[in-house]
Amino acid sequence: MLNRLDWLELRKTLTNYKLQLAVTAIFFVMWVIFFGINPKGFSNPFTYTSWLSVAPFTILPALSLTFIFILREFDLSFPSIMGLGGWVLALTWVNTGPTILGPLLAVLVGFLAGLFDGVLVTKFKIPSLIATLGTMFLYRGIILLGTQGFSTPLGAYRESATSQALVGRALGVPLQMLWTIAVAILLWVFLNLHKFGAYIYYTGDNRLAAKMLGININKVINYTFAIHGAIAALAGVLATLEMATFWPDLGEIYLLKSVAAVVVGGTPLTGGIGSVFGSFMGGLILGLIEIGILAAGVTGFWIQVVFGLVIIFALIGQVYLRRSEK
Repeated sequence: MLNRLDWLELRKTLTNYKLQLAVTAIFFVMWVIFFGINPKGFSNPFTYTSWLSVAPFTILPALSLTFIFILREFDLSFPSIMGLGGWVLALTWVNTGPTILGPLLAVLVGFLAGLFDGVLVTKFKIPSLIATLGTMFLYRGIILLGTQGFSTPLGAYRESATSQALVGRALGVPLQMLWTIAVAILLWVFLNLHKFGAYIYYTGDNRLAAKMLGININKVINYTFAIHGAIAALAGVLATLEMATFWPDLGEIYLLKSVAAVVVGGTPLTGGIGSVFGSFMGGLILGLIEIGILAAGVTGFWIQVVFGLVIIFALIGQVYLRRSEK
């Protein structure tokens, strides 16, 4: 039996994490609904394999985009950085073979591209929305110039050790999902248990106060954009390997989906607050909607409708939850 103090502690914990609990509840409610519509489809392991093989490409950028939103910044360039990551991987493997060098160089290029975004924001005082609009076109233009718009097939490397380690299957589970979970845990630790995470929260909440505390907010912004670029490039690498082909337009379809995952997960654009776990669940919810609509035998055009409804209801719910905190 729980005594009064235990109940108070439990109530406090539930209050602190009510937004994350709400997002998780939405996920399970939607799963029950889709399972009820098509029990046979949602009892098939292949349904979950398909879902978990593509969901990471939305979730990974959403995880680091959460940091950007907490800073009260925005990023439009990460889909192009995903493309850069995939292109560097393809270029490296075609010339040197399927070694770990390809993914490492891709992530490094993503880190530098993100850092450049941050410098535009901090050094030249360009609003992040405008700065990353420019780099979005710049990075995509570099890809198109380098590839002349042609794809690069990588099917010959599908069975390589590096490819299997990144996008292979472990007991039927796509490894890219396990990598995504690992990145989510790492970013959660950084945001909640490391001083860098505290700096991000302080900077996003009140920059003047952060400066008075001695926080170098320019360095925080630069590093956050750089980390976001590295993770976006990693997502591009995983997407390229999963498809076994590099496409010059890689990443474009994930811009609004990753932003939607962050918003559904409870991170507002106003800065100062955010949740890596929420963004992870938000990405899972969007992936569940896609696979659920298709498994239900309904035309794919309904996916956009359901996306919109889920985002609207999630935002309304967040308004009420935050209002109750005041």
